[in-house]
Amino acid sequence: MEPMTLAELFERYADLRNLNPKTMLLYGMLLDRLRAFLGHEPTVLDLDDLEISRYLRARATQSWGGKMVRPASVQKDKVMLQAVWNLAARKRWAKDFPELPRIKVSKSIPTGRAYTAEDVAQMIRQARHRRGRTGGKLSCWWWATLIYMAYCTGERATALLSLKWGELDLERRRVLFRGETRKGQSHDIERDFTEQLAAMMLPQRGQPDELVWNWDRARGSLWTSLKLLCRLSGVRYRGFHGLRRTRASYAALAGGTAAATQVLDHSDPKLQERYVDPTICPTEQSSVDCLPPLDLEGPSKPAA
Repeated sequence: MEPMTLAELFERYADLRNLNPKTMLLYGMLLDRLRAFLGHEPTVLDLDDLEISRYLRARATQSWGGKMVRPASVQKDKVMLQAVWNLAARKRWAKDFPELPRIKVSKSIPTGRAYTAEDVAQMIRQARHRRGRTGGKLSCWWWATLIYMAYCTGERATALLSLKWGELDLERRRVLFRGETRKGQSHDIERDFTEQLAAMMLPQRGQPDELVWNWDRARGSLWTSLKLLCRLSGVRYRGFHGLRRTRASYAALAGGTAAATQVLDHSDPKLQERYVDPTICPTEQSSVDCLPPLDLEGPSKPAA
């Protein structure tokens, strides 16, 4: 009997875990790298501690776009392989469970990854000058309100573009993001937004089952359009996730790390540390602040 291929194992794992298309794409890329390293179609027989350890070491010495592959990327390969390998071992498709080397991933200090409030204001002012239509709405309204809502709620682009008018309450200034449209698809959340934004949205209000921001173009071009808007605004491009970091940073500035965690709705509170921009909300006090000042202007004592 021929051994199960890793392609078959990955497919079974995807079905059993109900993986989303983006995660399945990552597993496909991992499979391509394993094929190149092994020189043949990988099977469960290749799930060997030494063989996979050699792959991880080789992966760490590769370059991508002129830069060395980051330890975090090697760690992601390890985690993905362990996940499918554990399943294979439990089902007895593989001979044993994985025992792979620890990969050290240094914790970097987040710097300059969020838009400032002035950046966001400048982007919205610039968006108001856009011409044409997007998703059946005036582009000037579409972009200005989308950016403003991302600033208010800190939600991801997918959840924002899945929002329907029936999930917006312009009078109460509350928005409901359904769990099935959010990362993890675990639960709904409600967020509030400003009276100013509610007034901006009111003229284009649609039917309850209509999308608020219908993106009628190629998915990837959304980020290209945002990059152009940033360039025209004189703002450094930080993607849509930069707006999420903006919301978290100002929440931390007002209410500490607990407030940032609540806004981000992360299952792991430690994740918020990657989102708070220290240029907006300093994360720690300088250690020299505890030292008393030195009086350098007084008279010096004569040498003994």
